[in-house]
Amino acid sequence: MKDIARLYTDIVVRHLAEDRQMVFISGPRQVGKTTLCAGLSTRYLNWDNGEHRLVILRGESAVAEIAGVNQATEQKPVLVLDELHHYAKWKSFLKGFYDVQGRDVRVIVTGSARLDVYKRGGDSLMGRYFPYRMHPLSVGELLRPRISESEIADPVALSATDWEALSTFGGFPEPFSKARTSFLTRWQRLRFDQLLREDIRTDTRIRELGQIEALARILSRRSGEQVVYASLGSEVQVDEVTVRKWISTLNAFFFGFLVKPWSKRVANAIRKTPKWYLRDWSSIQDPG
Repeated sequence: MKDIARLYTDIVVRHLAEDRQMVFISGPRQVGKTTLCAGLSTRYLNWDNGEHRLVILRGESAVAEIAGVNQATEQKPVLVLDELHHYAKWKSFLKGFYDVQGRDVRVIVTGSARLDVYKRGGDSLMGRYFPYRMHPLSVGELLRPRISESEIADPVALSATDWEALSTFGGFPEPFSKARTSFLTRWQRLRFDQLLREDIRTDTRIRELGQIEALARILSRRSGEQVVYASLGSEVQVDEVTVRKWISTLNAFFFGFLVKPWSKRVANAIRKTPKWYLRDWSSIQDPG
């Protein structure tokens, strides 16, 4: 797989050099968060790794020791904590670690699900982090993978090869770079299964996994269409309130997003039906 320069590398490097707050990087599964952060780290810990999990559970001091916080180095160590939000006490752990060690180490926290601290309760991390959301590749990022010093840049043409790969195989780095239909099909199937049967099962209280999977498949075939909650509820045999919650959950896990209609009157905008779009456009079967 060819190396793809990412705009987010420049963004995170600047943050680490200029700011002491922790970096929170969220984004869709397989968008390249781990690859990016592991390349910038001096120490990498993944909650899903058994040995790494034991280190984290031993507490802030154990993590500081393994990160080399007390070692004399020219630059501050960079500690990456991947998938830490799966730890029930992740916020209190980060608060304690940052308050004691924050001046001597730079911390990057990543997660497939949205790292929304205000919806998970517990201790506040306000003022201790800056959030960044990592998106799939786009035309703009392929053309300019570094932060522009000017607000307006001269137009640049994207190569026909990159445009074809982006439109056919999507913006996720691995299928884009491999550009093989056989790989894309397997990758999409695996990503869908991991999202529904691992991420949502682990990070939410939803137990009707079969029904929310059916809802996800229905929405996948209707990208760009209006969302009629009552009709969708009838199709998957749940009430309208549950469908609304499930779609919000799918959106929080970057499966898709809603576009609400614009209106000068707020009341009209609220009443109008939104449209739903699939984030991975390579999965859309209808060419339009």
